[in-house]
Amino acid sequence: MALSLIYFTPSLVAQTPQNNDPQTVQFTVTQMGCSNDQKILETALYRKKGVKKVTIEGESVTVTYNPSKITVDALKSVIENTGTCEDPNDKIHKVKSSTP
Repeated sequence: MALSLIYFTPSLVAQTPQNNDPQTVQFTVTQMGCSNDQKILETALYRKKGVKKVTIEGESVTVTYNPSKITVDALKSVIENTGTCEDPNDKIHKVKSSTP
């Protein structure tokens, strides 16, 4: 007599957010002095997957992004870890506040 065992393993599908609608967040950032620093920050943000649009006016940084590809915390981290034109290792930009 032959004995057969059949195992059933349900497949698990990772749930990923399906919200691909762009979101906009505005940050108030310190030490946004010269236009070169603004351009460096703008470039750093655009290099991140999911960033659609960046507008910098004075201390106001507005980012339109895809929330299924990047988070607000990740955007904040990019801002605070971007150097300046005088010293690329100087991380002087600090996010004072953000509004969705």
